[in-house]
Amino acid sequence: MVGVQQAVAQTTDWQVSGALGVASEGVSKDVGETSDRGQFKGSIEAVHGPVFISASLRNLHEAGGIDGQQEYVLGLKGRAQGFDLAFGGGYKIKTNAPSGFDAHFVEWQADVSRTFASGTTVRVTDVYASDAPGATQGDNWIEAGLSQVINAHWSVSGAVGTRRLTPKNDYSAVNLGATYALLPRTKIDLRYYDTDRHDAGDAFKSRLVLQLMQNF
Repeated sequence: MVGVQQAVAQTTDWQVSGALGVASEGVSKDVGETSDRGQFKGSIEAVHGPVFISASLRNLHEAGGIDGQQEYVLGLKGRAQGFDLAFGGGYKIKTNAPSGFDAHFVEWQADVSRTFASGTTVRVTDVYASDAPGATQGDNWIEAGLSQVINAHWSVSGAVGTRRLTPKNDYSAVNLGATYALLPRTKIDLRYYDTDRHDAGDAFKSRLVLQLMQNF
């Protein structure tokens, strides 16, 4: 009977976690989103079996006075044949957007990853929006990443990605970095970002970003 009660408790409880971060600059899909300014962000996630819900907030500095973004996500997580799988839909809002700007949008994200005994993780992510913010319609970001745990404190990682936009403003990008665990839940990350579209503006230039992350 005790075993049954424990099993019921495990299936009815939500597991809640969160994170706070501060970065020297905000980056999304490997391009800048804070105009060379710092970024603060926070998130909270609740998991119940395969279901997860999350909410997050971060500051931005974009054209028209846009100064932040809220995100609310509902999705599923699981594991099959040694692969970690996740799929979710997120309702996202650009805050303080100018009148007439399409600031509300939905993004769908799918992640597939596998971690090997050597500490190597391979990952593929696809993020798609049929109606993205502003004048952008179709937006599809596909990224493939590789990370390697070096020891209890150090890990290195990198990724290559490509983004297809309508109207056409496509680009490809890369990021490379190292992460150091200061404490079990506190990490610092130094990462280099670059794209093949420096001609598209400052957001697409190469940049080096330092970030401090605290999980709880």
